[in-house]
Amino acid sequence: MCLSGSGLNKHLIYHEVLIHSYTIFDLITVVGCAKSISWGDLDMNILRRTVALMLILMVTVSFAGAQEEAADLAPLGFQFGISKKDAKKLIDSKGKRIVEDKVDSKKIRMIVMQGVIVDIPVNPKGLDVQTSLEFYNKKLLSTSLIFNAEDSPTEEWIEEAFSEYLNDRYGAPTETDEMMYFKSWTWHLPKVKLVLHTNTKNNVVKVDYTYQPINQAKFEKELNQKRGDKAQDPAKQMFLDGDYSKPTNYDDRYRTPDYSSYEE
Repeated sequence: MCLSGSGLNKHLIYHEVLIHSYTIFDLITVVGCAKSISWGDLDMNILRRTVALMLILMVTVSFAGAQEEAADLAPLGFQFGISKKDAKKLIDSKGKRIVEDKVDSKKIRMIVMQGVIVDIPVNPKGLDVQTSLEFYNKKLLSTSLIFNAEDSPTEEWIEEAFSEYLNDRYGAPTETDEMMYFKSWTWHLPKVKLVLHTNTKNNVVKVDYTYQPINQAKFEKELNQKRGDKAQDPAKQMFLDGDYSKPTNYDDRYRTPDYSSYEE
């Protein structure tokens, strides 16, 4: 609602603009209402600067949020859900080399690329680092950074750098595990599971991002197969069950006698 009249106090306008959370359209309405106020009641220049600043802040925050969401779904430069073919094109466009391209199973494919294509908390120059991509059912399921450090101090330096970066960005990990030479820290992000692994025996550090929607579909399919929920061939199922073609009273007439109760 637009208020008008010389009785409108400038402090009321400031209160409405600064205290309440307005959308862009609300702010435009406030400016429109303020135009009807005399210059004696309100300094329009101050109001315009205030509204302009708030508009800039709103747009900046919205843009930053969108950028952050997009970055989370492509943490190592590869968008989750893309095909293996598209991933190879991206690798070629970045001038990187594929060092491994293998098939793990009927549904799973793996690509290992030398180096990285995004900025990371440590300088990759001089480090043995690879980017691993795992595809399930022709879609990118997970991306990983794998560091093979030359010694224990280098491994500890990489671990500390990533631990500090991830804690600053996502907060404390939700899970921490340690067993023998292995340590892991887990963050559950929107749609993404992030795990920092270390192997102090082999001086290996791994940062693994898994896209949960595809991972959940993979898990459910594997679980159904283990349970036997997959549709069976009717003839094969009839043969396995052995109950459909037996004559009436077949078990009673032809069952094997039980001699366990007979005395010697």
